[in-house]
Amino acid sequence: MEIRGVPVVMYHGVGPTLETWQWRYLITPLAVFEGQMRRLRDEGWHTITLARLHDHLSRGTRLPARSVVLTFDDGYLDNWVYAYPVLKRFGHHAVIWMSTDFVDPCGTARPTLEDYRAGRIPRGELPGPGYLSWEEMRRMVESGHVEIQSHARTHTWYPSGPEIIDFHRPSGVGAYMPPPWLGWNMFPERKYEYMTAGLEDLVPYGTPVYRHTKALAGRRYFEDPGLMELLTERVKEGGGRAFFTKSGWRRELRGLADRHPPGGGRFETDSEYEERVRMELAESRGAIAGALGTAVDYLCWPGGGRNAVTIRIAEEVGYLATTTHFLDTERRNVYGQDPREINRIGSGAPWVWRGAVIMNTEPRFFTALLEAFAGNKKSLLTARLYKLKYLFRHFLFGWE
Repeated sequence: MEIRGVPVVMYHGVGPTLETWQWRYLITPLAVFEGQMRRLRDEGWHTITLARLHDHLSRGTRLPARSVVLTFDDGYLDNWVYAYPVLKRFGHHAVIWMSTDFVDPCGTARPTLEDYRAGRIPRGELPGPGYLSWEEMRRMVESGHVEIQSHARTHTWYPSGPEIIDFHRPSGVGAYMPPPWLGWNMFPERKYEYMTAGLEDLVPYGTPVYRHTKALAGRRYFEDPGLMELLTERVKEGGGRAFFTKSGWRRELRGLADRHPPGGGRFETDSEYEERVRMELAESRGAIAGALGTAVDYLCWPGGGRNAVTIRIAEEVGYLATTTHFLDTERRNVYGQDPREINRIGSGAPWVWRGAVIMNTEPRFFTALLEAFAGNKKSLLTARLYKLKYLFRHFLFGWE
């Protein structure tokens, strides 16, 4: 008897492409998503809850032959506006991993694709980029089509040591792309505005960009505030934006940093690190459970940032299972595997190969990926043929 794996699919956003967003490739086009959801229905796939998956992994409870878990990282507003109406239309269930620092405090439920298609609003009145509100999450949970689980609280990056790798400046100067975490960490109360407010423009120019790591993945380095003040004041004195039009600006800032007396920064201690991780994981779990009145038993590590310490702490604060890295090909979510670990695969849109981002893939490619993960060798060949087709199309015509 064939032992089938249970694919757990990773999405982020669904809907219109945001051309100016640095992570625009994370948005699955609406037409592609609708095609995928229609094919799941037509082929008889069952979109199950994480609780059912966990019961299967831990106790061997039976699942329908074609079972799949759909998940969405980060809690983007388009999950409510575009993905949720499609899930309802085709009778599917999904999981949204919510990072609670990013919840929009608006307190309302905004219009959706359903409102547009029913003629209640024009297309132009559909909301743009942003993050979910508690009311939107509450309505999705009450429908039975969505569950909200934890994506931790901060979903950020922190300096991992005293090495300065860059200096904050206007976007585009020297091909510079401002790290979003600079604004998140400086204005945490405004993180939900990140996609629309341009928080990076509020960060003082000259702010040092340190070598960094995912917030939960390692000890934080607390940078020297005196050095930051020295650098940002020099840029301000030099004309702000105009400072970066002068030749030698980088050499000047680097020189100031090198001559600055050492010792103003410090690393977190091991105990401080563990306490921070514990607080973040517990607070996220408690915030979601308190706001929605639901069980929060599962955790998706932001950016995959985890280690043995964080996994232990997650168990201690009450999570039944957490995600592994989505490229962990050894785990197929079958009975006998450690039930505390959930492996995921990409949605096939985007499909990425050596930097080529291919968005407009076909529904059959999607379900071939699911079948291949489940253990169907014929579908593995089908998926590979589709990949060759997309690569040929991409390099010959440049189509996404």
